[in-house]
Amino acid sequence: MTEHNDPEITVITDGSRILGLGDLGINGMAIPIGKLQLYVAAAGLNPARTLPIVLDFGTNSKKYQNDPLYLGTRQPRPDDETFYNATGKVLSALYRAFPDILVQFEDFSTDHAFGLLDQWRNKALCFNDDIQGTGSVILAGFISAVEQAGIAPTDQRILFVGAGSAGVGVAKQLVEYMVLEYNISEEQAKAMFWFVDSRGMITANRGDTLAAHKVYFARHDNDDTQCTSLEDALEYVKPTALIGLSTIYKAFNENILSRMNELNPHGRPIIFPLSNPESKAECTFEEAMRCTNNRVLFASGTAFPEYTIPETGEVRVPAQGNNMYVFPPIGLGATLCKPLCITDTMIYAVSKALANSLDDKERARGELYPRIERIREVAARLTAAFITQAVHEGNVRDQHWVHIVEANMPEGVDTKAVSGLFTKRVLGEVKALMWEPASSVEQYMFEAITFENPDEI
Repeated sequence: MTEHNDPEITVITDGSRILGLGDLGINGMAIPIGKLQLYVAAAGLNPARTLPIVLDFGTNSKKYQNDPLYLGTRQPRPDDETFYNATGKVLSALYRAFPDILVQFEDFSTDHAFGLLDQWRNKALCFNDDIQGTGSVILAGFISAVEQAGIAPTDQRILFVGAGSAGVGVAKQLVEYMVLEYNISEEQAKAMFWFVDSRGMITANRGDTLAAHKVYFARHDNDDTQCTSLEDALEYVKPTALIGLSTIYKAFNENILSRMNELNPHGRPIIFPLSNPESKAECTFEEAMRCTNNRVLFASGTAFPEYTIPETGEVRVPAQGNNMYVFPPIGLGATLCKPLCITDTMIYAVSKALANSLDDKERARGELYPRIERIREVAARLTAAFITQAVHEGNVRDQHWVHIVEANMPEGVDTKAVSGLFTKRVLGEVKALMWEPASSVEQYMFEAITFENPDEI
């Protein structure tokens, strides 16, 4: 390979925790391929410069271990020491061969997802979409929801159902948002959050050994109170927002939804059933609308149909908190400006830009996300925000972008604030560099020749 067609982005998995499907082993290869297709479709990354990777560490699925047609290694997964040693060698080799490559971690088991991110995030160009991407897109929806809720942001009481990598990742993004946006301490922000897992409300004195990623949000103020069910936790916390990443179908039953409505007479309840596919969703849009007298501020992980309010004939469109809004622009922004690493504040800028990208019609309809039909336009805006924030942080290696951002920055702008804003000049440059499919055979042939022999054109 030459520098002109080296891969600039890879999505890498070991297939150990495919959302809604479990441990697929090497059969998880479709995930990196599909994810890279979305990078191309939504944000215009060049498909010829993408690299899907699946690491074959075996599988803990007895089904595949005993299947003679399974193409991967038919043995149990290794211990942590072997896993981290092997992934370390793979990643080191990748960065040695392609120094500018962006690595996106995808669908690793929860402990390994956090472990890999902690090991590599500050020393290489990488991010984890399950943790950071999910957190970013839900933060954007939450920002939009809070604006309409009628309850002050710092008075929100947020109950999470499900405490895996996605749930904890989302909550940490929300904590950072509260700290940065409302100038409160991390402890004050963290105190707004409660978690329920399969054993009940997560507390420091529950009596079990908590997984490392759950310790941060374990409650210390519950005295002897232990809630063993969602119903108990609902009565104890009295939440203003209920966020589900449990993969438990109908976890938000009609009693739970109705009670959320009763607990919030002076503000609109925020209910985000984020598990997907639909067979894992905590509730449907129709159920949430019916049980809250159509007051709910709703976003889901899976797509639900529109709902027509019987009494008025008004049609409401459910918001879908799809990572597709954020990971493609993070990828495009990183491949264009080549930051040293991807910081939380750069991803936070993407969230702010997504919340800011609603047009007048979408805001008038009370929608939380822009229509998916505008995904290319929105991706360009989020990419511009990502690059602008990276330049403000002094985190960009490509000086071309430093010059464009700094030369076009209006006077008086506080570059220390994370605003998600950008200039038209940066946005125009991003749009010009987004890959698009050829519109004709002639254009395709010309671009193919240029790609293979750039010095001859």
